[in-house]
Amino acid sequence: MKKIAAILAFSALTLSLSGCALLYPNWGTTQSPGTSESANPSSSASASESPTATAPAKGKASVQIDQANVDATAGVIDVVAQVTNFNEDGGQCTLIIQAGTQTKKISVKAESNVTSTQCYPMELSLSGLPKGTALVTVSYDSAAHAGTSAGQSVVIP
Repeated sequence: MKKIAAILAFSALTLSLSGCALLYPNWGTTQSPGTSESANPSSSASASESPTATAPAKGKASVQIDQANVDATAGVIDVVAQVTNFNEDGGQCTLIIQAGTQTKKISVKAESNVTSTQCYPMELSLSGLPKGTALVTVSYDSAAHAGTSAGQSVVIP
């Protein structure tokens, strides 16, 4: 009786695990269901073709500075910026401050928002920058897009 119960348990286990192959037909493979290689020889590359070494041109990023505030008490400038014409992850925003002959910069990550790409908030120390008017710009760069904002003036007290 114990042998029959063990055989039935083993059979049930085997059947339940084989059912996983029906639910997950690509289990353990690296190929996605939507990417299959074509068996059509006319669509495959011929031996005489060589790949090109040029990278595709990047799309234009429309970078906008939403806010640039100088906090004299803390000795920093805070900048909030976004890319308004697309949304994507993986890009980088760079804040550049030019005051007199001095230039300072900091780079932060950018992330996708609902309709735009948001730069992480940027904060840069004012130390080493001369007092007076400074020009703030933000540039964006990713694998697919690049662009720079219009300059915005701020006053360093």
